[in-house]
This record gives sequence, C-alpha cells and structure tokens, in this order.
Amino acid sequence: MSTTATLPAKPARPATTTLRDNLWRAAVLTAIVLAWAALSAATDLVASPAASMTALAELFTNGTIYRHLNSTLQAVAIGFLIAAAIGFPLGYTIGRSKFLGAVFDPIIAGAFAMPRVIFFPILLQIFGVGEGAQAAMAALAAVFPIMVSTTAGVRAINPLLPKLARSLSLTPLQTITKIYIPAMAPSLMVGIRIGFSIAFINVIIAEFFAARAGLGLLTLRAYGRLDLPTMYGIIVLLATIALIGNLALWALERKLAKTT
Repeated sequence: MSTTATLPAKPARPATTTLRDNLWRAAVLTAIVLAWAALSAATDLVASPAASMTALAELFTNGTIYRHLNSTLQAVAIGFLIAAAIGFPLGYTIGRSKFLGAVFDPIIAGAFAMPRVIFFPILLQIFGVGEGAQAAMAALAAVFPIMVSTTAGVRAINPLLPKLARSLSLTPLQTITKIYIPAMAPSLMVGIRIGFSIAFINVIIAEFFAARAGLGLLTLRAYGRLDLPTMYGIIVLLATIALIGNLALWALERKLAKTT
C-alpha cells in the first residue's frame, strides 16, 4: 500500500493551448521591446534596444561582467539556501503548534512588513563590504515568505492525513517526507518562488549601497558615467535572470502538482 498522499492526476494541457499561451507571451515581449524602441526614439534619456544589447555583448566579450555576475548569483544562491534551511523548519514547527502560532504569528507578520534594507548597515558591520553582507541580506529578506508559506501549508493539510500516518505507523521523518511535503507542495512552491524573487531584489539593492562587485554595482557605475546603453543592457540581463529563475521554479511547481 502506498504511503504517499496522492490526488487524482490533473489532465494534461492541450498542445494548442500551450502554443497559444507561448504566442501570447511572445507578443507581450515584442510589444515591450517596441514600446522601448519608440521611447528611445522620442528621448535621449532612454538608450535604444540595439545599443543596449550591443553594450551588454561588449561586457561579455571583454570579460568585464563575469566577476560581477558571479558575485550576484552567488550571493542570491547562498542567501536563498540559508533562508530555506531556516524558514522551512521554523514554518513547519510554528504551523504544527497552536501555541507557537499564537505567539509568533503577529511577530512574523510585523517583521514581514518591515523593509529589510534598513538592516543592511548592521549586516555591513558584521560581515563587511562584500558577498557576505549581500548573501545575509538575501537570507533575511527571503526567510519570511518561505516561513509564512510553510506555516500556511501545514495548517491547510487535511486532518485525515496525520491520522493516516499514525495508522501506517510511519516515523516522524516518513510522515514529513511522504505525507506532509506532498500535501504542502503547492504552498511550498509559492513560498520558494516569492523567496527567490525577494532574495534577488534585495541583493541588487544591497549592491547599490555597498559592494565590491555585483550587477547592481555595475549598473550604478554605468549610471554615474551616464553610459545609458550599458545601464539598460545590464537591466535587461537582470530581468532575464529573474525571468529564467521564476520560469524554472514555475515549471517545477507544475511538475509537482501533477505528481501529488
């Protein structure tokens, strides 16, 4: 007898529907580029798409961007992993306990509403200027949405599932991996996607304030030189990274939804 909580498989999306959605996405992106081109033609304050892409390609060609790209991605990855390692256990524990929920829910809600950037000077004192402070900033920003979504996912679990685990004599670890995690998957993935986005945003913000390397710092330097093509090119790169990351997590979420 299978010990994994399963739901009826969702019907596959028709190929024509998927094609239609992709065409609409392409149309939206095309419209954005056309609007950008029209705006750049109307004012010198906006670099054209062609000039921006040329400047970005030059950064890759001469190797200038790699150190900054690596710094940003490493800070996001480390900070996000730390946030997940802290947020999942805490969210699970709070979600399982009515007492802890009553104590910590208002505290977490209040902390979630605070702009995390106000803590960056403290992080600079602790970690110094560099990737450590950026990663800590990402972790501090991402831990709350992961924790909140995990807590909500635990509380939304069907009360019959824990009884099923006890009837099957599952260990606590088996209960979590075979019962709770599959049932919590949709809520968990929402928290992961939001956590990734917030971690990415806060790393860039931190790089604007104090950093030795990073795409945020590179963007700020380009703005200081009024090198608008380079600035817009890096902004496009940042948007592309964020889009790819969210699409990958969205695809993982849909895959889990089909198997749980």
